[in-house]
Amino acid sequence: MTVRCSLGHENPDGSAFCDECGEPLSGAAPSADAAPQQPAPAPVAEPAAGGQVCPSCGATNPAGEAFCSNCGVSLLGAPVPAPDMAAAPSAPAEPAAPAPAAAPALQARLIVEADNQEFDLGGKDNITIGREDAVSNIYPDVDLTPHGGEDGGVSRLHARIFVENGQYMLEDEKSTNFTFLNRQRLAPNTPTPLSDNDEVRLGRVLLRFKTS
Repeated sequence: MTVRCSLGHENPDGSAFCDECGEPLSGAAPSADAAPQQPAPAPVAEPAAGGQVCPSCGATNPAGEAFCSNCGVSLLGAPVPAPDMAAAPSAPAEPAAPAPAAAPALQARLIVEADNQEFDLGGKDNITIGREDAVSNIYPDVDLTPHGGEDGGVSRLHARIFVENGQYMLEDEKSTNFTFLNRQRLAPNTPTPLSDNDEVRLGRVLLRFKTS
C-alpha cells in the first residue's frame, strides 16, 4: 500500500513525509487500494549496504533518497556508512623480498717459493709477516723463521697484508731489507694492491700471493 503526496509521488504506507519532495503526508490521501492507517515512527536500525541514516531521527532510508521518509529532514550530505570491512576478503599479502646474498668470504694464500709452505690468509683482515721473537714478545701471523727468514734478512715485523674495501693490500712496515712486489720496492707504510699470482719478496725470501 502506498500514499501519494500532492505532486503525485508515491511513498510507502506509514511515511510521514514524501521521500522525493519532503512534503508532509499527514493529510495525503492513500491510494485506492490502501486502508487509512496512522503513521508509525520508523524503527532505528542498522542501514543496509549503501543506505543513509537520518541525522535528525536516526531512521534508515534507502540510498539516493532526498528526504527522510519518517521526519522529512533533508538527507543531502547525510553520511553513508562504510562497507563492513570484516566481511570483505583480505588482499593477499605481498611476498617478502628475498634477503640479499652474503658476500663471499675472501680466500688467499701466501706460499714460500723455497719449500712450498702455504699460509692460509682467509678469514683474516690483517696479517703480520716477519720472524717470531719471544724476547721482544713479537708473534707475527706468518712466521718465516723456519723458512729461511733469519738468514734471508726478514725483520721481526717486516710487512703486513690487510683487506681494504674487499681488496688485499701489501704494506712494508719500515723493514731493514725492504719489501718488493713484482720486483718493485715498496715505500714504507704505503699500501699497495695485491693480485693473484703476485711475487712478494721480503729481504731475500721469495713468496707467491695466490687467490685461486
